[in-house]
Amino acid sequence: MPIPQVSSPDVSPADSDQENVPSIPPVIAFPEGSDDDLDGLKKLDSAFRTVANAQNGFQAYKGTTAFGIVNKTGDMLNAINTNVTSAQSMSSPLKSAYESEAMKTIRSGVNALVDSLPGLIKALDEVAKLHPFIGIAVGAFRVVVELDMKRRDNDKKIASLFLEMKDMMEALLQLDNIKDRDAVGPGGMTIEARMQNLVKQTADDITACGNACDTYAKKRLIVKVIKGSVWESTLKTYIDIFAKRRKDFTFALAIHTGAGVDDANRKLDTLDHKIDAVLEFFTKAVSPEQQEMAALVQKKGGPTAVMGNPEALSELLKFKPTAVTTATKRGEREAPQHSSHPAENDLESLRVELFESPAVAIRNNLEVFERKLKMQQREFAEEMRGMVHHEGDRVIDAVTSGPHDKIIDPDIHEIWKEMRWRGHVKARHFVLALRDYYRQQIDVKKRARGENFVTCIHDDDEWALEWININRLQAIAEAFDDDASGFITIAEVNQFTSSRPKDWSLLHWLAYWAIGWQMTATYYRDKIVELLAKMFAMRPRIHNANTEAVQKYLLTVYRRATTLTSSFICTYQDDSLKARFQSYVDAEEQRLREGLETVRYDIDAMDTLTLITGPGRIEKSLFPLLYLLLKRDFEIFRLCQKMIIHKDELWDAADTIVWVFDAVAYRHNDLEALFKQQRLDPVQQFKSYANELFDYWHDDSKFMSLENLRELEWTEFEYVEENEEQNVESKTILNYPSAVHNLYNIPEDIVSDSDAMADNDVKSILGRWHGLIGAERWPITAIVSFCFHASADSNTYEASDVAAHGTGYTIHGSYTKKDDGTIEYNFSRTYIARLRKTYFTGTLDEDGERLSGSWGYSETEKPYRFIFWKNVPPETLIARPPPSEFEENKTKALWKYALTAVHNEVRRKMFSWSFLKGRRAIRQEYLALLENESNNLTTLADLDRFAVLDRTATCEDVRCFYVLSDYQRRSVPTHLADCDNCGERIHGARMICIQCHAKDTLDFCDKPACREANKTREDVTQPHVPTHAFVKVRRVLNQTRDIGKLLRMSDAGLERARKLLDSSAEADTRSSASENDGTELKTETKKVEGPREEADAAGSGANAKVAALTCVSCSSVVSYPCWYCIDCPTDGNVFVCVDCDEKNGGVTVGDHQDTHSLVTCKLKVVEDDTEKNTEQRLSAVEGRLAALTAQMERIEKLLESLAVSRSA
Repeated sequence: MPIPQVSSPDVSPADSDQENVPSIPPVIAFPEGSDDDLDGLKKLDSAFRTVANAQNGFQAYKGTTAFGIVNKTGDMLNAINTNVTSAQSMSSPLKSAYESEAMKTIRSGVNALVDSLPGLIKALDEVAKLHPFIGIAVGAFRVVVELDMKRRDNDKKIASLFLEMKDMMEALLQLDNIKDRDAVGPGGMTIEARMQNLVKQTADDITACGNACDTYAKKRLIVKVIKGSVWESTLKTYIDIFAKRRKDFTFALAIHTGAGVDDANRKLDTLDHKIDAVLEFFTKAVSPEQQEMAALVQKKGGPTAVMGNPEALSELLKFKPTAVTTATKRGEREAPQHSSHPAENDLESLRVELFESPAVAIRNNLEVFERKLKMQQREFAEEMRGMVHHEGDRVIDAVTSGPHDKIIDPDIHEIWKEMRWRGHVKARHFVLALRDYYRQQIDVKKRARGENFVTCIHDDDEWALEWININRLQAIAEAFDDDASGFITIAEVNQFTSSRPKDWSLLHWLAYWAIGWQMTATYYRDKIVELLAKMFAMRPRIHNANTEAVQKYLLTVYRRATTLTSSFICTYQDDSLKARFQSYVDAEEQRLREGLETVRYDIDAMDTLTLITGPGRIEKSLFPLLYLLLKRDFEIFRLCQKMIIHKDELWDAADTIVWVFDAVAYRHNDLEALFKQQRLDPVQQFKSYANELFDYWHDDSKFMSLENLRELEWTEFEYVEENEEQNVESKTILNYPSAVHNLYNIPEDIVSDSDAMADNDVKSILGRWHGLIGAERWPITAIVSFCFHASADSNTYEASDVAAHGTGYTIHGSYTKKDDGTIEYNFSRTYIARLRKTYFTGTLDEDGERLSGSWGYSETEKPYRFIFWKNVPPETLIARPPPSEFEENKTKALWKYALTAVHNEVRRKMFSWSFLKGRRAIRQEYLALLENESNNLTTLADLDRFAVLDRTATCEDVRCFYVLSDYQRRSVPTHLADCDNCGERIHGARMICIQCHAKDTLDFCDKPACREANKTREDVTQPHVPTHAFVKVRRVLNQTRDIGKLLRMSDAGLERARKLLDSSAEADTRSSASENDGTELKTETKKVEGPREEADAAGSGANAKVAALTCVSCSSVVSYPCWYCIDCPTDGNVFVCVDCDEKNGGVTVGDHQDTHSLVTCKLKVVEDDTEKNTEQRLSAVEGRLAALTAQMERIEKLLESLAVSRSA
């Protein structure tokens, strides 16, 4: 339609910016055209008239207050924009510096690092063939690079380190110009002799850098932020090291080739400029997540303030970056956050990380990293061995006539060629073509029976054709289509056919993925279910000190494990079919077992898991891997019955399995994103993919709902110790020694080579020292014991030991000579976790047997006092009076010291009763003080008693007290639930309402204020009232497995108890009536003092028709209200009166244990009709409101339709 020419009779172009708005519509000059065009222009004229009316309304609006507010708002926005522009202009120099040419070069190198590394490694391999001496550095570089690429992070700092490492290794490519490796250069040296030691140092540097990067990569976001500057300085050193190595390579090559010193220096100057740019990039390479976290940390007072504030740390642990929040808003699933333990334990582990120095963390990670190196080297070796040529495989020519010529397998080559497929094909079409091809082959073979006919199907493989059918299409397609894209590429075909066992045909391999994998997964799935059931059955036999660790392990592992095992569709086939796949299944299990044994069943990161499972989908080896991990953990459970294990043993075991679950989460998220891209419903897709393995993982809300758990019955297995393997050694199972193994060990202070080479001033301080450290009190900690050794430089000294409270520490020191010739020794003590670093300055006495001086928490301020002795054993030192007594009367204090020391020595050697009694008293008091400390109830008087006990007990004694205290705390059950009334974590008895139906259970403390509280919650259909029935639980429950059975038993137990109590009350009523009638009493109810068995015997006479219900503890007759045991046999009728249960905190009589669960027996409360009427009236009002809302919606739709029709 031609564009109409619009003009206004009253407004000229010059006036168009003025406030005057025309009050009449503009005149429109219609050009000539068709009638349709004319009708359209008339409609447009009507539109302009409507606009004019709106303009008239605007004129009236201009004078209103709202118009002024809008204008002011606009002015404020303009001011804000001006400030933003000003801020941007201020930040432009920083931005230009960051985007300088040098920085752009570094940034582009970092971004292209992954793509450039494979080509560099290939080139270095070629150079290593010519000069084998560089193989050690090339090998280390290859392994470290491969390990880094297996991580799923994108840390620019680590990438910049690897960029510098890459540049260093590129210098070795110049060796390709030296063809004769035996040629002698200047100085009469071959290139190998000149560079061999340098190459070995480089290999060590690469490994050390890889370990440091691996340690840093495993740190949490909050640790990277708070400890950012410390880690940055640690990692920066490797940039300098690699730059120096590259200079050394360049200089050595220049000298050998005769390029000249000037040329080498010019190259080195260029390298120096580049290093400056790399260091600048390294400093500024901070991710957006780290920037957000850093701002939040600064808002809370900075790193130092945050590290000392548990509340701030807890809040930071819950922080999610904007990137995660944005992904959530878009409906995407965030990357799985690795967390294996409850929040309070997570906070404790975070504090350990924060107080751990990078040097200590890197040193502790070395053993784990060396295992990864070993695994990666094994993977390279297996790849070389795995490059086998299957019989009949085609040899790929360099020149091909089409995509099909790139396929190795001859059968698939023919199919691809015949179907004229290009680089990829739909998975369904491919599998159908494969099935039709083999059917045609078998038909031809049958028709040519007896003739000399060559076919790809051997007689031994005809059985496999049964499983290559339409019902197995999904399974076969998944085997080829590793990325679940719905298309199969030539690379995926070659990968699939090359990965089959050497002696298997392709048809055999297809049959395995059609049915064999599901059979294998079913076998391991059943094994997993059995192991988990036995673990739960073993819980009553676990040592009390291990109970907490066992419960937390099951809490961490069970829900996610059972989510996978419950959703998987199992299949059970004949043993003959299983035997056809058994060789491959056994080989895969052995491969996984060897990988786990290499890392000692400790998976610490995703790259470690990938090394164990190998490339490809996690579901291929998921169940075998979980089975092997759980089998080892099951053996730990068995050890937990008879010995106290280290508290971190099951912690690490659960964390290892959580890494497997993280891999499942990553795979699930990738699949979900892919399904959405293909516009498929993820819910429906997960109901068919991988035999529904991910179905409940995708959404377990219905499966794990309390309503479903009430009805769900888990598989039960009885644990019988005699049926299990008996020749299992704890040394082969446990990674940590028991804490008691480290108590009262005699230290072996061996003189090292560095000690012998140390200078005289350092030698004076070497050896074993024992001493006391004081502050406001003397002492403030137990006796300190450590042994100084000379450092490698012979001018400094160091020591490492474990403090009485169990935290390890290291000491590093040096000395200075004053003008008067006095030697002053300065050293610092750094704990591996939790505690602040301390600094010491002291001098030796004339005999060199005493080191005394001052200490503090900074190098400049040391206000406190310490004294160490070299040849005074701790058993003697505990008899020494405090310094205040020496200051008051030194002679008296020395006599007291000598007499007490001799007296203690005689009693100890005689093993007298007074000596044992005194040690017991000290232990009991110390344990009581530690209990107060753990509950934050320590008083000033307690601190004074700590000081007295710390100087009267050796370091080993106090260490033993801490171990015993830890065992006691671990024996106290802590429920994994919070009280719905007071909000605190439940200790002791847990009260669960069995009448309230909600999304989750209503839990209460056993305190009167909580169990008698009225409570409402969003997911509760009706308010909770104290008259509801409870079940009292004193053992820790696993919410997933135990809660359903407990609620079922509670309902059944309550019903049975009420019947018994009602029958007993009815019998009492009849008895009373008979007594009033003068007839003989049938039932005697009286309180009998003594055991319940005697009470039953006393009440079981010939005239007793109905047995009285009595308390299992006090034998008094019970009635409403009381408690009924649901764990004892039903024919036992075990009741407990309210007084006995509250007074004793649970009773143990005969087979009834104080840990048994009890259901409360109360009279039924008849619901008030008034409440019912009120609820009915409210429901009626809600119904009327809903009807009115629907009517209003219909009216709105009608008005909208009228408006649309009128405008049309």
